[in-house]
Amino acid sequence: MATVEEIQCFKRAMEAAYGLFDTLTEAEAEMWEPPDNPGAGGHRGRYLWTDAFGVVNFITLAKETVSPVYLVLAKRLVNAVHNVLGWEGDGSARLYPATEEEPLKGGLRMGKTEAEAEGDAQFHYSLILWIFVLNRLALATGEIKYNRLAVQLAKAVFAAFIKWDGTGLRLAWKVSADRRVILVPEEGHFDAAAGYAVLQLVQEAAEQLDGAWGILSREIASYHLILGRVGRPTICQGPLDYGMGLWLLQFFRDEDWALELMNECLILATRALIWFPKTDIARRAAFRELSTCLGLKCHGVGMGNTVEMQAVMMFWPSHYEIWVPDQLKPLTLVTYAAALTAISGYGSLDLTQEATSFPAIFARGGTSNGLVIQRRHLPPEDAWSTVGVKDGSLDMAGNCGNMSSAIGPISLDEGLLTRVPETELDPTGSYHTALVRIFNTNTSKIIHSRFKVSGSPPRYCHTGDYEMDGVPGTQSKIVLSFVDPAGAKTGRALPTGLPVDTLPLPDGSKIEASLVDVSNPGVFVRVSDLGLTDTTSLDPASVEADPPFKERLEQIRQAGAAKMGLDPTIQSVPKIVLIFPPPMRSSAPKFDIRCLALSMGQAHKVVPLTLGLCLGAAVRLPGTIPNQLVQGKGNDGVVTIGHPSGRLEVGTTLSGDRIISAELHRTARVLMKGDVFY
Repeated sequence: MATVEEIQCFKRAMEAAYGLFDTLTEAEAEMWEPPDNPGAGGHRGRYLWTDAFGVVNFITLAKETVSPVYLVLAKRLVNAVHNVLGWEGDGSARLYPATEEEPLKGGLRMGKTEAEAEGDAQFHYSLILWIFVLNRLALATGEIKYNRLAVQLAKAVFAAFIKWDGTGLRLAWKVSADRRVILVPEEGHFDAAAGYAVLQLVQEAAEQLDGAWGILSREIASYHLILGRVGRPTICQGPLDYGMGLWLLQFFRDEDWALELMNECLILATRALIWFPKTDIARRAAFRELSTCLGLKCHGVGMGNTVEMQAVMMFWPSHYEIWVPDQLKPLTLVTYAAALTAISGYGSLDLTQEATSFPAIFARGGTSNGLVIQRRHLPPEDAWSTVGVKDGSLDMAGNCGNMSSAIGPISLDEGLLTRVPETELDPTGSYHTALVRIFNTNTSKIIHSRFKVSGSPPRYCHTGDYEMDGVPGTQSKIVLSFVDPAGAKTGRALPTGLPVDTLPLPDGSKIEASLVDVSNPGVFVRVSDLGLTDTTSLDPASVEADPPFKERLEQIRQAGAAKMGLDPTIQSVPKIVLIFPPPMRSSAPKFDIRCLALSMGQAHKVVPLTLGLCLGAAVRLPGTIPNQLVQGKGNDGVVTIGHPSGRLEVGTTLSGDRIISAELHRTARVLMKGDVFY
């Protein structure tokens, strides 16, 4: 998987060649037209080699981002190539003998507009590369038509470039645009090997996708005969050939002919990396050097030449404008992008058999761990989800305050913000902070996240001296402010309008509870009303060990949910919280109120953060059970809540009866980045 920075550079290079595309919706992508002048080079903007890399790069973006938009762009680019390079230069007719039903039967021109002998002809290797591209698009999209086009073009190439001269089969390097005249009869060093390799891949896909067994057997056998006639394939003494050879040979690592050629390529490419910086820049060719890097990275080669390879990759972006000729700039851009993201197995053909995956970040937010996923990597309308600990059920009714603390820093570092947030000095004057506004789709509420940053442009800085119960060590403080948090689910802080409600239970008994909806709804019950007098032994373990007690708590929660107008069967909303006063002894920790919360049917070792916000606000609302228990404490707006694993300070700002905001402090840190398979 490529890094975020690599993907951003990748997109910039591709947009420099093909224009802006990264903000397109799928519907807009369906209407996208590749630029037909300077940006993409060649005739009417189409140059076969450049566009071959362009299509593969769009497929790579689709795989890296799990966005269907890029596959649409790949298909649009393929159509543009066929509509330009599959026709005569003046656009008057398809290349003979192509038809509407078989548009590639006449091959494809290279796209150069110079004199015929050196320009707009048909080149064997370029066409083989395009055959590979069509086949790869078939595997990426599952659309058989692209494999059929690859087969069609393979047969057209075979007919035009491979001839019997009385002594054996001969492979031409270049023919005229109309395929009637062989311009260069000599074989390219790698042409036979490339044809033999790519046609095997196409036939394998045709059998897999279309049931077309042996459809290219004759052509493959002929390429094999040519390989046998020349003794063994050899590689040209040029960095472009080293790189492209390595890139293609990765698919045949277990075959002797490919292994021998691959070893030759590896030796020559590694030597070339050393000589590139020593060569006069006027004689260097960026796209050739970048092709070498691409090939080496595809083979996982880098331990011995990482420095040299990185030097090439870093050299050309800063020298591109001056030292790359205009006609080669588009090709250089797409080759650079391909080399950026190339890994061993780059271009893997088995796309239809892979498990589907999407990139994700595993992060700690407060005392919770979770996956952070960009919305564009998922189907529409996804949101925060809670997973049942015991049964794996998904519940998306509420928000997780702990994980909310990770969203601001990750959004900044991953480049998801529409603009870089302004920073300001912390009140201590020792560091800068940034403010990110977050919209939570579960509750339709705004959260302000302020956190420490460093560098330019600013990035989240996790180091600091803030201690948080439940997390070892110290880190920088994240201040979360939940704006206008009342009525997240019911529309009112007190859904029934009463500070205390009496809930009827299935056994005919009744119990008092405060039903409060601030940030997340909660059902607050006195421990003493449950018949418990000894709160010193009340902990998650004792609750979990008492199934009848848990069942009664669930009955209370469901009764509260019904009273609030919520679905009682949804376990995450509302949550039930047992509350009790702090211990009287002087040696005990200083709390204003203590609690034990249950979430998704499980007793919590900490208080869920949004529930802590709800409890902190309930303390400030006159007449509620939490308000009665604190006996006037918390009038300064800050309530200290004790829970089984420590304490939580919650600040609540009121204006009359309205709750303006609820605030608390957390820490967060990215733990891992990778792909999630499903």
